[in-house]
Amino acid sequence: MKYLIKIRNWLIGIILLTAVVWGLFFNWSFIFKKKVVGEVVAAEKVIAPLAVIGNSNAQINSQVFSFSVAIKDRNSGEIYMASSEDRQWAAVQSGNCVVAAYFPYPPWYLSKGGTYHNARLLRNFTSCEQMPAEKGGLGKIKFFFLLD
Repeated sequence: MKYLIKIRNWLIGIILLTAVVWGLFFNWSFIFKKKVVGEVVAAEKVIAPLAVIGNSNAQINSQVFSFSVAIKDRNSGEIYMASSEDRQWAAVQSGNCVVAAYFPYPPWYLSKGGTYHNARLLRNFTSCEQMPAEKGGLGKIKFFFLLD
């Protein structure tokens, strides 16, 4: 009976460990996203030489709507850069004050380590004076679920 309990406990432990590793592996970017609040230095459409040919049933490649985004953090002054396929960046102009979520590449992508592959626009203001104050602990929870 002792052995069955030990085997059960080991199996439960292995299942839990597998679930945690799987969750980290496939959700790395979402779990470790970075909140950047500051002035937009640049939000430009990446224009590659291409031709869009298709019929009414064909899906347009999402890279056609790719943007390059750079935001100067209002606290540290560091400029964070990322590419994004979020079409909302088309409405943002240089000088606007935004709240954005930057999603990092996982560390096992060695050639892209420390860079960001997506920037999601959460809030957009014409100037940083219009931006409301931070919300504390509740604001961090809302940001984790991208409700900010």
